[in-house]
Amino acid sequence: MDEVKKRILASILKDRFLLSNAIRQGLTKDLFDAPEERILVDFLTKNFPKMDTNLDVEIIKEKIDEEGLYTEKVGALLEELKGEKPRSLETVLNYLDILKKRSAEQELLSINKKIQFYIESKTHKENIVEFTGDLINELRNIVQTGTKKRFDPIRTQLITFSAELDKRGDEGNIILGYSMEPFSLLNESLSGARRGFYYALGGAPRRGKTNLMLKVASSIANNAKIPVLYYSWEQTARVLFLRILSQETLIDSFKLETSNIVNDPELSRKFEEGYVKVQNYMNYLYLVEGRRDDTINRIRSNALAVMQEANSDRVAIFIDYLQKVPTTILYQDLAQQVDEVSGGLASLSLELNCPIFAISSFDKEGSKLDSEESPERPTMFNCTGGGDIEYDSDVTMVLIKDFKDTNTLYEKIMNASKEGRIDPNRIPHFDILNLHIDKNRDAPFGGNIIIQYLFLIEHNNLVEIGYKDVAQDRTYAKITKIFDWMFESGYLVNMR
Repeated sequence: MDEVKKRILASILKDRFLLSNAIRQGLTKDLFDAPEERILVDFLTKNFPKMDTNLDVEIIKEKIDEEGLYTEKVGALLEELKGEKPRSLETVLNYLDILKKRSAEQELLSINKKIQFYIESKTHKENIVEFTGDLINELRNIVQTGTKKRFDPIRTQLITFSAELDKRGDEGNIILGYSMEPFSLLNESLSGARRGFYYALGGAPRRGKTNLMLKVASSIANNAKIPVLYYSWEQTARVLFLRILSQETLIDSFKLETSNIVNDPELSRKFEEGYVKVQNYMNYLYLVEGRRDDTINRIRSNALAVMQEANSDRVAIFIDYLQKVPTTILYQDLAQQVDEVSGGLASLSLELNCPIFAISSFDKEGSKLDSEESPERPTMFNCTGGGDIEYDSDVTMVLIKDFKDTNTLYEKIMNASKEGRIDPNRIPHFDILNLHIDKNRDAPFGGNIIIQYLFLIEHNNLVEIGYKDVAQDRTYAKITKIFDWMFESGYLVNMR
């Protein structure tokens, strides 16, 4: 038997996950020649919905026999496949493409013979227009077979959606994507992290972009229990891990690295509480140190691998950051590289039907605009390499510092320190940040959405404050509320 066919058959015979993905990518019995191969593939594709998670060769043999399809050759084929191990999802899909190409080539050779016979035949039994029409239909079949995914009419979506309506309850505020709680406002504004959506986040250096995305990534892993790949070309996996641990334990990264936490009652308590939180999603979040060979295709391969390992068709991908993703072609112009990577991420989100979040750095002009209070603010068009990211993405967000609110809170803290209410030596470093959601495709609600965050720098943590009202001049009540929260949470230490 052909090795490619043998490996595909062995894989889909023993692994339901591989079978389901192969069916979605166009697996049909027409790709196989031998009758016993066609019988097996036809049986597996037709009976797939009724199969258990773990496929058993002997049970399948009995089922085929019950349907009256069993022959000696089918039995010999099943015996031969017993010793083969299932391949990876990416390998199976590549083998499937090979079979599609072979099938298309055979069809073209057949059509070529028909044309030669028609031309060389002295007596034509059919009109040339009818003959050409038949050939067009055959060519159309080649195109349909060669496409990666099956084309289904809208009937499929209508039936699926109607079934969803029947199961839908009366719960309110249902999000469409994966939950990003505890970021309630971000969750509400974006309706969760939606499958097939490409999210872009722009910002200046040291504005908390990585910490925000790490929190979103860990939240999706914790809430959805799906594989989440976090790629970084700037930080090591250990540094990223310590940031996550710092967010959950409320112990700053430096103390996590250097303090005797076990023998400190307060730090030990915080660590134990944070450890339990991280434990809830530790099997789903992958921190990947990006390298020169981690192109879009390599990211796709790794995503397919973790999906197969988790036996899931769901995944979420984070890119930190976009300008660092390598390309197969070495571009002299950074704008061309960014355009290829951004377009590739958009396509990948659709191919894998998953949310992809990409961080983008600001250029010098954008960073300068965010370095001081100014009536003009940076946008995604201030990203390094140009503004094509805005066109490719489904959602664009810009994270910038709110100098006015930051200074107002700082003044209130300093006044409390002078009055002897709080310890002046234990004031944390912080910023108040504005997350501008400038583009939000299929948004739950429109308008200029700005979500404010308190960025606690030592703890790598961002806490949602609320929506920012741009028409509000006086912010005393809001700043007082933030001050009280910091005081009650222990970020400001009572001197009395």
